[in-house]
Amino acid sequence: MRLTNKAIDVGIKEIRIDPMTSFEERRDSVRAKRIITVRHRLVKRNNRKVNSIWQLAATENMSLSGLLFVSALAYQPGDIIELQIVMSGVLDIFNGYGKVIRTSRNKGGYYQIGVKYVDLKSKRRPAKTVLASR
Repeated sequence: MRLTNKAIDVGIKEIRIDPMTSFEERRDSVRAKRIITVRHRLVKRNNRKVNSIWQLAATENMSLSGLLFVSALAYQPGDIIELQIVMSGVLDIFNGYGKVIRTSRNKGGYYQIGVKYVDLKSKRRPAKTVLASR
């Protein structure tokens, strides 16, 4: 199928594709090619908590909003994973959660996992605010 700047009818809605705009340019932040060790584990699948062991992988690229890493494990889009990215064992680059946006298998049998960072921690109100509201 050849894509042009004409509309493509996908049944539900119409999508316009501009061939002059690449995927890279439509991202919300710039990606930098960085190969750094990342620890990851599955914490939620299909809105159910999962208790899995930590795995090691390497990033391919990173941005302020997400990252792409190579894993021996296949995740599913929508999975929530916990990530720890530490440079040289000292500098914490990122400790938090991410939502798997895409997964693709490469020729070597490994998986490229595209992740968008998410904040799953509940917002805590300071004790003074809680006491004052009673």
